[in-house]
Amino acid sequence: MIRKRWIWFLGVWIFWLAPVSGQGLFEQAVSGSSSGGIQLNGVIRGLEWAGEKAESAKWEQKSMYSEGALKLKAGLGNRGDAFMDVRLRAGLPGSIEGNGIDMREAYVNMYFGKLSFRVGQQIDVWGRADSYNPTDNITPVNPLFHSPDPDDMRLGNFLLKGNMQFTQSLSLEGVWIPVYKPSVLPVNPDINPMVNFTQTQMPGFDLKNSGYALRLSYDRPAWGMSLSWFDGFEPYPGLMFGGVSQGPDHTLRADINPVPFREQVAGMDFETSVGSFGLRGEFGYRRTKDHQEHPNMAWPDLRYVAGVDRTFGSFTVVLQYIGHYVPDYTEPADPDDPTQSPVLLIQYFNRMMFRQLDRISHMVSLTPSLSLLHDELQIELYGEYNFTTKEYLIYPKIQWKVTDMLQLSMGGNIFHGDKNSLYDMVRPLMNGVFIACGLTF
Repeated sequence: MIRKRWIWFLGVWIFWLAPVSGQGLFEQAVSGSSSGGIQLNGVIRGLEWAGEKAESAKWEQKSMYSEGALKLKAGLGNRGDAFMDVRLRAGLPGSIEGNGIDMREAYVNMYFGKLSFRVGQQIDVWGRADSYNPTDNITPVNPLFHSPDPDDMRLGNFLLKGNMQFTQSLSLEGVWIPVYKPSVLPVNPDINPMVNFTQTQMPGFDLKNSGYALRLSYDRPAWGMSLSWFDGFEPYPGLMFGGVSQGPDHTLRADINPVPFREQVAGMDFETSVGSFGLRGEFGYRRTKDHQEHPNMAWPDLRYVAGVDRTFGSFTVVLQYIGHYVPDYTEPADPDDPTQSPVLLIQYFNRMMFRQLDRISHMVSLTPSLSLLHDELQIELYGEYNFTTKEYLIYPKIQWKVTDMLQLSMGGNIFHGDKNSLYDMVRPLMNGVFIACGLTF
């Protein structure tokens, strides 16, 4: 009943706006904090994703959905504006993308000279590196979301954010995270009937369980850098052994409980250019307390990314080095040893997920892209290789701009890793090919 009322309300809202749009809605809207008026845009698209089936050589439907996104921006004069992003989605029952109405973002901006505030459901992305961002800990992600746009993997959360612009170049940003929202773990809960993944054990609503972050940024036309501090719960919860329970068919199964843990992350990032090369870097030191007594926790580590990019006409290439260093490293348990306790085996999974199976790990990523036919055809290939674990990922994508509003895209994922590696586990969930068609307005 609630869903029907939402759909009815949304339909009336669109119907009411339609005559205004026909009279020049976009011409009346003015962007920026000093504007008034309304901007309405969005996208309608359909996607089909097919891939390999777990524990089988056969292929199956991984995802299939139709989606409509409405994005509304309302100007409130010099004192503020508001933004809303609503997604309506229908597809395969029980799919990871979910069906129904998804309020992805809905927030209000308020401006008081050099001081501004943002309150509401929002997505806040930190860091300057591509794909791997050690300082990006504010809002969660869903890495299993099937979409040609990686930004669709990001999830919104309720935040209170303030920004103080001291000078044109120097600013201080503060974020308060009142309630924790977890990222989606890259596991298939139905892959083994002897394992039962429970719901995430959410922290209570006490103020002590809220999180906060600070970032001091200095940005000039030729270069920029920022220093950051995060104190809150890691977006990805760790796993803990919850004992043995009886399943629906009266068989015994092991309960696995996702349990969030608190961490502090000190970070720094920068970007600049040297001649025709763009340079960027990002560093984050993570600190956790009593990690040796809590198997769900990540160990303290240093994560760092260094990248360079160069454009040659219509061809662009981005090369990155990604490294991890675990100061208090100890050898993890062997997942193939049946004598090991479930606690040690789950700890092995946690360290694999946080890339802490080795004291030092090295990985590179390469992203070449080519623009053809006056930017109507975009060809992109993302590839990464982990020298330490011998895992690799290849993600090709082709996007054809049929008209100014109509786009067709095709691509796929190829995850590969040795047995019991992270990419070996993700492979049945993500490997496959997709085709998507979207219309923007």
